[in-house]
Amino acid sequence: MSSTKQTPPEKLASQTSRFVSNKVPLYYQLGTILREQILSGAYTVGDQLPTEAELVADYGVSRITVRQALKTLEDEQLIRREAGRGTFVTGHPAVSDPIHMEDTLDDLMSMGRATSVKLLELRRVASTRQDAETFRLGADELITQCVRLRMHHETPYSYIVNRIPTEVAESFADEDWREGSIMRAIEKRLDLRLRVADQSIRATLADAPLARLLEVRVGAPLLSVDRVVRTDDGRAVARVHTYYRSDIYSLTVHLTRDPQS
Repeated sequence: MSSTKQTPPEKLASQTSRFVSNKVPLYYQLGTILREQILSGAYTVGDQLPTEAELVADYGVSRITVRQALKTLEDEQLIRREAGRGTFVTGHPAVSDPIHMEDTLDDLMSMGRATSVKLLELRRVASTRQDAETFRLGADELITQCVRLRMHHETPYSYIVNRIPTEVAESFADEDWREGSIMRAIEKRLDLRLRVADQSIRATLADAPLARLLEVRVGAPLLSVDRVVRTDDGRAVARVHTYYRSDIYSLTVHLTRDPQS
């Protein structure tokens, strides 16, 4: 009688620990692990990846799972599979002239002039409790919501939802929504100067609708940025929620110490 070789418990535990959830398909998790190894430089262009058999042994998954994971990387042009030779890293589609932003309003507004936008939605919507608190609105007041996709060298890199009080939005011309910077338009139409923006940033992942619009894979890392833009006297004139592709956009923040500390 033939016997089946059993994987030692300690090795099985090590393999299992590489995957974060049993609710996410293993091929997707394996593809993500290999993708991060390539993008981080652990494997460089021209390097050969482990064989299918080695990946099966290393990660404790089936050959079908390995092939599905490699297929996703091949579709993204990260690898090239050659019959009889193996799988080789080809890199990834280079992003020409990635965007590096300083944490200033001037940079943000200048970017609006240097990149193009596609208007996806423009309509009046009911204000939320957060809108009412931010803009000091009464109950059930309407505000204007503008959804745009911003492009860099014809590649979408940010999905932007602007929420603006009605009295501000009513001063806009049609072209203000379809091109340039919303903040520049506010300054121009209302003849005022925007001074500060309160901003919060967090990491998130692309869901299916965002992945489709930003042309990334589902689960790709994004930067989620919330801003409240204010005038010289502290009046809030826009709430902006933006999702940025992290492979194109980066934000630099300068930290200083309080001279009194």
